[in-house]
Amino acid sequence: MGIGLKPLEFTDCLTDSPFFRENLHYHERELDKTSQQIKRLIKEVKELLVAAKNLSRAQRAFSKTLQNFSFECIGETQTEDELHISQSLKEFSKLIASIEDERDRMLERAYDQIILPLENFRKEHIGGVKEGKKKFEKQTVKFCQSQERYLSLSTKKQDNVLQEADATLDMAERHFCQASLEYVFLLQEVQERKKFEFVETLLGFMFGWLTFYHQGHEVAKDFKPYMTELQLKIQKTRENFLATRDKTESLMNKMKDMKKSAVESGISKLYSREGYLFLMEKKAFGAGWTKQYCTYQKNTKEFIMIPYNQLTGKFSNKETLILASCTRRMSDTIEKRFCFDITASDKPGITYTFQALSEEDRKLWMDAMDGKEPTYAFQCSPAKSDETVLDETGFLFVSKCISALENRGLEEQGLYRVVGVASKVNKLLAMGLDKRKLEKLNFDDKFEWESKTITSALKTYLRTLSEPIMTFRFYNSFIIAAKLESRESRIHDIHTLVYRLPKANFNILMLLIKHLRNIANKCDKNLMTVGNLAVCFGPTLLRPEEETVASIMDIKFYNIVVEILIENYERISAGPPHEFTQPSHSVQKLTTISVEKRDIEEIPGASGNGNPLNRCNMHSIPVLHSNVSFKSFIIVFGG
Repeated sequence: MGIGLKPLEFTDCLTDSPFFRENLHYHERELDKTSQQIKRLIKEVKELLVAAKNLSRAQRAFSKTLQNFSFECIGETQTEDELHISQSLKEFSKLIASIEDERDRMLERAYDQIILPLENFRKEHIGGVKEGKKKFEKQTVKFCQSQERYLSLSTKKQDNVLQEADATLDMAERHFCQASLEYVFLLQEVQERKKFEFVETLLGFMFGWLTFYHQGHEVAKDFKPYMTELQLKIQKTRENFLATRDKTESLMNKMKDMKKSAVESGISKLYSREGYLFLMEKKAFGAGWTKQYCTYQKNTKEFIMIPYNQLTGKFSNKETLILASCTRRMSDTIEKRFCFDITASDKPGITYTFQALSEEDRKLWMDAMDGKEPTYAFQCSPAKSDETVLDETGFLFVSKCISALENRGLEEQGLYRVVGVASKVNKLLAMGLDKRKLEKLNFDDKFEWESKTITSALKTYLRTLSEPIMTFRFYNSFIIAAKLESRESRIHDIHTLVYRLPKANFNILMLLIKHLRNIANKCDKNLMTVGNLAVCFGPTLLRPEEETVASIMDIKFYNIVVEILIENYERISAGPPHEFTQPSHSVQKLTTISVEKRDIEEIPGASGNGNPLNRCNMHSIPVLHSNVSFKSFIIVFGG
């Protein structure tokens, strides 16, 4: 398989850069390829129905199509479930080949089982994307035409004419951004859906296929374990999709509501400023204006121009300047509005005149380039008022919730999946996070404090921490560890990272994971398997500092991290990992030295050999090869 499609960030819809357009075209081509392959698959299934005498030949063709069918998924790394699903078509192909000679019955129900669902998938989902593309292209044309028309108005026009032009241009821009965001959302949704809806259709067809043969029962019996396992993986992938879809849609809606703040709060970490400008170019019979996609890096003063028009989609050679000065262009010196001049230190004697897209846009460009005009400080969004911090009271609250749930037996169905009543959850949080009220809090009354109220309050507290339990600092390291090919490598690196967490974070994480392990041990009663618990707690314990489409697509790897922690609790709680022979990729090369036992307070309710804190006085702790002093190392591990 390839490295996968790059996620389409909603923030890129707002700047509409050439790079975004190129990535968008990759997605469109992949979707067209999928549509054509599905169309071909439908055609071959029909051949099976109408040509009984050629059934053997048709089966071979169908088998070959499945063998060669491939599709790319969003993200550079896929989970084991997704890889299993992507390889399932080849397994189906092998099965068809093994029963090729068994053609005693016609595929009477094949039309309803596979043709209609595939046609519906192409019509409803892929067709819906094509409609979104038409709207997006239409709004692109309107927006670009509006820019060409209204930005060329002379400053000699009456104020009301200019104001009306600005309002019209702003409206066109909003419609264009909305169409772009909706199109990207639709496109990525279909790319994700095909991973389970398309394969699920084939899976249903395969189940029906086996019943048409004399030896179908025996074949189905042999193949059933694989089919059952695949069905579970498809369901798990579907759940991941539903979780990421809601978050992606939420992010899209945020971008719709706060376009300007999104652009100015750091859409691109590479550039101090980026966007479209019109460059004045002197010609024989006057001046012409060409559209340029410009980027400016404040730290290097590098200004790059790329001639580009969204309607043609063609790149031209870029030009790079080293900024010397930026000066506002007075309106009485030029007919165009929103203009400013820049000079380059590497090209003395040449002045470049640009037209911004609005007065605000010009001010922001001049602010980034330290122009000779007053700048307008951008106001950041207020901090979230509902964030909490990890402190002693919070730890005691979590401990008390877990103790109450453990005492009730952990056998209630849907534990942590069933959501409590919001008013009761908020009441419990208010009491639990108030140190004076916490001491009087009593969970003995199961009618006043239902289990779903306690679990919802516990998850809400962890989810609203200003920094997740597994910290922003180690976010990338945990994700890289979850993506390693070797399972033992994944376990080892995650084990290592857990012991690099701050002391308070380590304490509460181990308390929680032990609790989740106890729940999973009773999954036959509560129906909460390790996988189900990981879905509940993955995004709660691990999240990035900045939410992007790429980070949302990685939620499935959050769940893998939590699965590994639950499944390997005894191993992890026994102490830091020993020397590992296979290479690790998420942490640097490790060495082993002996240090004193980690100075951590004992977790309430934890005792015996299972307590991660009941360790011998000396441990072999893996540390990074670096110039960090021994004193610094002890601080990292809480000693």
